[in-house]
Amino acid sequence: MTITITKLNGTNHTQWATKMALLLEQKQVYGIIKGYDDKPEEQAAIATSTEKAAFKDWMDCHGVARSTILVGRKPRIEAEYTVVNDAKTLWE
Repeated sequence: MTITITKLNGTNHTQWATKMALLLEQKQVYGIIKGYDDKPEEQAAIATSTEKAAFKDWMDCHGVARSTILVGRKPRIEAEYTVVNDAKTLWE
């Protein structure tokens, strides 16, 4: 299934958010912005390989969620929010 999203322009938030949520679900990163998938603790030097892998997976998903939200906005809006590093905060 392909989802076509009209970029957020400041007047189409409801329509944009609905389609964006579907796209984020499709990319399996919706839990990041809804807070279902909590960020694992930063790995210490003595972290196990499983802990390191979980942290890396979460960071990868977070990056996908953040970049998807940003590219779904008109350039003037995208530029304003590029400084927001947290995908959940960016969504809100």
